[in-house]
Parts: sequence; C-alpha cells; structure tokens
Amino acid sequence: MWMIVSFLIAALAVIFAAQNGAPAAIHFFSWTFAQSQGVVLLSGFVAGFIASMLIYLPTHIRNRLKIRRHERHVTDLEGQLNAERGKREYIEKEHAAAMRVQKSNGIATDDTEKSTD
Repeated sequence: MWMIVSFLIAALAVIFAAQNGAPAAIHFFSWTFAQSQGVVLLSGFVAGFIASMLIYLPTHIRNRLKIRRHERHVTDLEGQLNAERGKREYIEKEHAAAMRVQKSNGIATDDTEKSTD
C-alpha cells in the first residue's frame, strides 16, 4: 500500500512539473538560477520536507529510546511480580500444610477457638 501511495505522489509531482514549464528566475543572495516553475516549486517542497525531517529526527530517536527503556523496565517489573507471586504461592502452601499438621495434632488455632465460642 505504501508503495502505491508513493508512486501516485511521484506521478502527480511529475505531471505538476511538466504542466508548469514556464521559466522562473530565482535570486538568492548573489546567485541567480533560471528553471521551470514546476521544478522550482518541487525543489522547495523537497527542501522543506528534508528540513522538517531533520528537525523531527532527534525527537523521534529520543522517544524510541525512551519507549525501549520503558519496555525493558516493564519486563523487569513483570519478572519481579511473577517471582513474588511464586513466593506467595509457596508461603500459602506451607501455611496450609502447617495448618493441616496442627489440626491433625489436635492443636487449636485462633480460628478454631473463635468458632467454638
């Protein structure tokens, strides 16, 4: 899809340049250029596009690096969370086993004393 859109834009640019073939004189400081209007306008468009991309590029790179750093941080936190969940499950199993042992030995716990009152 991207290639089709690029081709259409390029074709429109060529048609624009061909239809605007009247000569135009460009004066920039001490330089003078003579070129067709279409080429001058397309050159200005391309120069503006390149300038805007050069201005935007550092921000884009900085944002991508931040995103990668945050993704690594999220991955680390998810690993820590999973480790803590594993510890909790282990503690709960140990606690349940200890409660079974206490009940089988006839040792009353706080929970069983309260329920008998």
